[in-house]
Amino acid sequence: MKEEFYNDVALLDGLSEGDHRASKVIYTVYYPIISKWIFSKGGDAESAQDVFQDGLIVLYQKSKDPEFCLTCKIGTYLFAVCKRLWFKKFQQKHYQYELPVDFSDEEQPVSGNLRDEQQDVAYFLENEHNYEVLQRAMKELGEPCGQILKAFYIEKKSMQDIAAVHQYANMETAKVQKYKCLGRLKKIYFKLKQ
Repeated sequence: MKEEFYNDVALLDGLSEGDHRASKVIYTVYYPIISKWIFSKGGDAESAQDVFQDGLIVLYQKSKDPEFCLTCKIGTYLFAVCKRLWFKKFQQKHYQYELPVDFSDEEQPVSGNLRDEQQDVAYFLENEHNYEVLQRAMKELGEPCGQILKAFYIEKKSMQDIAAVHQYANMETAKVQKYKCLGRLKKIYFKLKQ
């Protein structure tokens, strides 16, 4: 690494000027950290590469914006952007639990100037914590509730299909059971959050 790229201001300036050395330094320093995090969340090498490249593009676009003021370290900002991109990619593939429990503040895009970078970092830390609490709550919930909620919210199965699989008398019985399971999940979730 060249000495002129040891600080974030120089890296950001180099990036905005299209200096490939700056992007190479960013890649060398931050890709291993971000890819390791993505692997820990079930991603593979291709996903990690895609997410990092998209994150680098966001950082490049921000560096070209004269209004943009980096209020945290480049690594912190890039990590926050990549985490948001990963969660979005993860959710689009329906791997993430999409249950009607209020896990975070209103969803807002990472690009644009709606949120500053420190808010993004706080948002991602909270989002990751909420997701981990939900995973623990689902494990603690047990069966058949876990299967019922996954079938309905993730696999998008009808209540009629769920009733048949779990041998409930009818669809209404399955709905009542789903409602009770969701209530139990919320109770466990909020207990774990304390």
